[in-house]
Formats: sequence, C-alpha cells, structure tokens
Amino acid sequence: MSDEESDNQKAKVVEPMPEYKIRFTDMPDSLVEKAVRLTAKMNEGQRLDKEVATAIHRALKDDPDLGDECAGWHVLAGKSYASAITYQTKNVIFFDLLGEVHKTFLLFKTQ
Repeated sequence: MSDEESDNQKAKVVEPMPEYKIRFTDMPDSLVEKAVRLTAKMNEGQRLDKEVATAIHRALKDDPDLGDECAGWHVLAGKSYASAITYQTKNVIFFDLLGEVHKTFLLFKTQ
C-alpha cells in the first residue's frame, strides 16, 4: 500500500452521527444527514437557542447542497414551542437532537 492510498483512507474517516429522532421530514436522506450533522456542529459552544438558530441559519445559507437563491431557510431551536408553517416541498425537517443537547429543531425553506 502506498503512502497516497494510506492518506486517502485517513481522509475517508467519517464522524459518527449524533443521536437524533426524526419527527417529520420530506427531505432526501442525504440532506437529512447533512442537516442533522450541521445542526449538531453549530450547537457546540453556543449558550442561547437564538445563537444556535442564527449559526444554523448561516451554515444552511452557505452550504452548497442546501443553499440557493430562494427566500431562504428558517430555523427554530429550543425545548418547547409551537408552529404552523408553509414550506417548499422536500425542504423541511423537524427533529430532536438527543444525548447532551436534548433540543428540538425545525428547519424549513420557503420560496
């Protein structure tokens, strides 16, 4: 095995998925995974739910797979809230991050 092949194997190491529970989504599985990972990462080091939501919003907007020129993403983060939304099809995910975080997130895109 060459050094280049060894480097490629090291680069393919994937972080484990955070523990989560989907309540509702119509997103493709690949985008669900990306949204959950992004949300967990943005939650690190943030104290307030508002800070978490703002960080997630920026990350969604800047992501090449999730961002586009439409009106944009909306993010709700916290432990308890109610909502009634209108969203763009294939662009909503409502889930709980479990474990240490134990918060609920609603990410959706409008046109």
